[in-house]
Amino acid sequence: MSITAYEKISRAAPALVEQTLADRGIWNAVVFLLTSHRLRQNDYEAWRLGEVACLEDAVIGNPRRIIAMLDAALAHAQSMGLDSATITWTGWGKQAGKQLRLFLDDETNARFQIQLAPRPDRPQLDLFMDAPHTILMNRLRRALLDRDPEQDTIFDRALDDMPNEPALARLDTIRAAMKQKTADDAAVWFKHLDEAIASAVMDEFNRHVMDIMAPLWRRVAGAMQDAPFDPEHGATHASEAWFRAHAWESCLEAIESVSGWYRHACLHERRIAALSAMGNHDAVRQGWMAFCWLCPRDAAVALNRADLHACGLQRLWQQFSHMEPAQPVEDFPALMRLHGLHANPQRIAFEHAGRTQ
Repeated sequence: MSITAYEKISRAAPALVEQTLADRGIWNAVVFLLTSHRLRQNDYEAWRLGEVACLEDAVIGNPRRIIAMLDAALAHAQSMGLDSATITWTGWGKQAGKQLRLFLDDETNARFQIQLAPRPDRPQLDLFMDAPHTILMNRLRRALLDRDPEQDTIFDRALDDMPNEPALARLDTIRAAMKQKTADDAAVWFKHLDEAIASAVMDEFNRHVMDIMAPLWRRVAGAMQDAPFDPEHGATHASEAWFRAHAWESCLEAIESVSGWYRHACLHERRIAALSAMGNHDAVRQGWMAFCWLCPRDAAVALNRADLHACGLQRLWQQFSHMEPAQPVEDFPALMRLHGLHANPQRIAFEHAGRTQ
């Protein structure tokens, strides 16, 4: 690998480490690969379920460069003074309890068995950590995370020992959602996940929310795939479910399958958010151009509330939005071009749009 490529990896690593910490509250090799889009959520789950023997086989990109990126990221994370702990990954389902490999090479695999996290602001006193009640509840949470075949047995014991425990009711609701295979009304099921299950999972699993929710969102997205887009309920659409599952490509496909999608502000925003999550900043800027031209009133509101730092538009939008006299948002793409923030000559064109780059 050339020095230039290594230097590029080293320069990119700190920002990705900080994004991982902001998104997950921890840094380890697996969450870093998920954050940097080198590992898809469904491929990660396949690894945990034993469908992929080694995580290295599921990672996207040149393995040597992936390892170089992880080494640079680990070095930066360690330089931040974070608390460090040894970590291993175990399987789910029939693989529950089996230790999993990240890399085929033993030395490389061992090097990344580490997790770093910010130090707490004050000491946490877990006075009842070893109480039988706490041990049983933690076993139950772990059984759900691991898709442990014994989870029903553990639930039965918990119901006998502490039937009035509020957390047990939340966990039972989550268990029921995980077991449900299909729904008669996908939109109703989407609403149930959104309003009841997602908040319960956040309460009970915190950093492991995606381990529980991503398969549920993918399931409902598949059920909604052929449902027409309803502008009155724009959030209840397959593209939103794919987005929440972190299935970015599927989200984009679902948006662009809607006839005349570019007339709907919520689909512009969702598309831009998916492109941003994929790190495709040039496409994000292109997306904002189209949004400004096609839905100018909504685009101005969206730009005001968006975090535009990653795609390089934050300062430029502030400059534009404070111009005197005020300029129509349709002219913002011209300012972007003037500042060289959209150098891709590819044309932006939509049927009936009436505007091109």
